Amino acid sequence: MSRPRSALGITGTILMAAGALALIGAALLAFSPGFRTAPPVAFGETMTVDLAAGDHAIYVTPNEVWGDIECTGTVAGDELALRADMMQQDLLLPQHWDAQGSFGAPAPGTATISCDGPVADAKFTVGPAFSFLDLIGPVMLGVGGLVLLVVGIVLWAVRPKHPSV
Repeated sequence: MSRPRSALGITGTILMAAGALALIGAALLAFSPGFRTAPPVAFGETMTVDLAAGDHAIYVTPNEVWGDIECTGTVAGDELALRADMMQQDLLLPQHWDAQGSFGAPAPGTATISCDGPVADAKFTVGPAFSFLDLIGPVMLGVGGLVLLVVGIVLWAVRPKHPSV
């Protein structure tokens, strides 16, 4: 015959599982934009990419000369209007990219983009615009997940070892 389980132990286990899932979800939200970039192209070459309507961003090889890099091209037939977005964040996974700027595509279409600058062996890519405001959701989910995990561990640790029937 098995022993009855304590309510604290069961609750702690559920909270730990929920906290772990929330932390995994936060990591996926925070790092997923880096996995949705176009294949990188070397500086001086032209990238042709199909884009959905909305905001997109150009990311470049990490460097110290952000202001000396120039990106030009066309987006859905219009000249590329790259904005220096101070809220834009770098991408960290699967590799590190520095945010160069963002642009809007008024309608779905093909973009041709080229970047050049004084960075040896540099590459660039296009991906989703990822700003500081986009980090708020993953941070809040991560904090909530951490709280659930800690409370679950505490409840599991203080559960009665031999609960009464």
